[in-house]
Amino acid sequence: MDPDFPLGGSVLTLRMRQLLDSLNRPGTAGEGGAWSPAVDIVETPEAVEIVAELAGITREEIKVIVDNDVVRIYGSRQPTVKRTGIHYHRMEIESGEFVRSFRIGVPFDPAGVQAKTSQGFLRITLPKLKTGKRKIEVEAV
Repeated sequence: MDPDFPLGGSVLTLRMRQLLDSLNRPGTAGEGGAWSPAVDIVETPEAVEIVAELAGITREEIKVIVDNDVVRIYGSRQPTVKRTGIHYHRMEIESGEFVRSFRIGVPFDPAGVQAKTSQGFLRITLPKLKTGKRKIEVEAV
C-alpha cells in the first residue's frame, strides 16, 4: 500500500479516477460550463436534497432554476490568483462559469423548493409531494 494513499492506489490512479469522473459529469461540454462542481444527491423520507460544493462563490453568483422535474444550477467562480507576470507552479482550483442539470425522478413540490448556501456548500431541498394510498370504489355502469 502506498503510504501517500492509505485508501489504496497511486497518484496516477487517483488522477485517472478524477479525469474519468469529470468526463461522466454532465455540464462541462454538453451544457457549456467551463467546469463542473461536485454534487451529492440524497433522498430522505421527506425530500430530495442536492448538495453542491461551491467554495469561493457568493450567493449572488449562484442561480437555481426549477423547470418541471429538472433542477439547474448556474454560477461562476473567479480565479484565485489574478496577476500578470507571475509563474504558476500548479493551478487546480477550477474557475469560470458552470452549469449542472439534474432530472429528479421523484415527484416534488416546486413551490416549496429552498436553496441555502453555507461554508462553501449549496443545499437545495426539494420537498416530496404528499402521496398516499387511496382505495378506489369500482362503479358498475
